[in-house]
Amino acid sequence: MRPRTVNIVVSVSGMTMPLASVTIQNFANWLEPETDLLCPACNAKPTWNGGYDCACGAHYGHWSNLKRVVKATGQEITKERFTDGKSPVMAYAYMMTLEEFAKYVDATCNEYGVSVKDETSARNLRKLLIAVRNLGKVVLVRFKDTYEERISVLTLSLSNRIILRELIPLNLQDIKETLRVDLKAVTPQEIEEAEAFVKMLPSAKEELLNVNDYRCIGIEEKKVAPKVIELEQILSRAKATA
Repeated sequence: MRPRTVNIVVSVSGMTMPLASVTIQNFANWLEPETDLLCPACNAKPTWNGGYDCACGAHYGHWSNLKRVVKATGQEITKERFTDGKSPVMAYAYMMTLEEFAKYVDATCNEYGVSVKDETSARNLRKLLIAVRNLGKVVLVRFKDTYEERISVLTLSLSNRIILRELIPLNLQDIKETLRVDLKAVTPQEIEEAEAFVKMLPSAKEELLNVNDYRCIGIEEKKVAPKVIELEQILSRAKATA
């Protein structure tokens, strides 16, 4: 989505009251080098004509058959294959304090749901999440995917789903302007004011979480959400069969 100004408002007794005017944008994008696609046979830049034709007579049907090089240096960009993309991979867990982690830009590029089957995995995940929620710790998980190294934060969504939140690596971040707030020194008066302030907001109903735009065309009915598996259920079943 392009950067845009959003005026956050609330409707009270039929009147629209402004709350805040904010500019929203992706606060970090991926850094990418400027590159050229060259002919692997002669290093010339081919022309497009229903395919890629080179002066040396070579023809390529797809850009992936060409050689990609960095414009500034001429260095070829090649992909090292880390895994077959199918077999389980080793993901290494690390811990950082929340204070230390807050120094960095935690720009999310993807989120992944997490599920487990065995008691040991469930028990250890619970311990990690307790450390995240109650001990002010950040659990980082790093692994090699098919071609890319991925860095994720093990955390909880607002609905308490266990998720891996993949981050844009620090050395690949193109940072935009954004806001950060420190709520450690919130006073009792500020809490009271905030409580009174949010009472102005109407209660959100389920229909608020649906949209009505072109993306709904062709989707006749809502898919039934899969059953949520509680981590505690896995642990209690394991105790019952022990």
